Amino acid sequence: MKKTALLFCLAILLSCSNDDSSQPHDTTADVLLKKTITQSNGTSYETLYKYDGKKLLEARSVRENKKFDYNGNNISKISWYTNPDTDNTLTQTVEFEYLPNGKLKKFVQESDNPLTVEFTYVGQDTVNFVARAYRSSYDFVGYFTMKDDEISEYVYLNGGRPRPSVRYTYDNKNHPLKNVTGYNKLSLYHYFYNSVHFNGFTTNVGSSKNCISNSLIQDPSVVEVMNTYEYNENGFPKAINKDSNSAADYLFY
Repeated sequence: MKKTALLFCLAILLSCSNDDSSQPHDTTADVLLKKTITQSNGTSYETLYKYDGKKLLEARSVRENKKFDYNGNNISKISWYTNPDTDNTLTQTVEFEYLPNGKLKKFVQESDNPLTVEFTYVGQDTVNFVARAYRSSYDFVGYFTMKDDEISEYVYLNGGRPRPSVRYTYDNKNHPLKNVTGYNKLSLYHYFYNSVHFNGFTTNVGSSKNCISNSLIQDPSVVEVMNTYEYNENGFPKAINKDSNSAADYLFY
């Protein structure tokens, strides 16, 4: 009887072990963008992405090279170099500071147009900001409304009066850079300088999902810009077409 009970328990343990080992691996978590080809106004160029694990080291094209520094798992600095194959001139840097909970606190842009932006978090879905452009005589203030860690609305304020706002909608697929370490913490920065999305898909301001549309709302008018996507079998974009029909990006993983 004891032998039978022991064999029964062993069979259960082996069954549980086999069930655990048969759980499917999430292959989408390993997907990293390797190359983009950007077409615009009859010309095209490619950008290559270099990684250390899932940390992005650089995004390089013939036009520019963006290099990334990390502090732990946070992107601490991005440096832009123009004409990397010839003079390789440093033209801009952006440094990032984070709160203890990992949210973006501040970024400082050093360039021909210096800019500092600080963020204050109010509740779960509102982020206030103050932007100091050093060539302007006053600060820009406003707020973002967040939903599912993406920007759903941006409102610029002047003297407490709402100014034109921008609203965003997203798909339920995967952003090309969603698996890059630290990338999703920069969603607020993407609004101010969305070429962090690199040579190409600059209209896709998402961090884990893809931006389908952004609407500039200035009563009584609304101006909407659309992106259309083609996806691969893992739900990542393989082609992005801009609303203007004059630019498109092709992505390879």
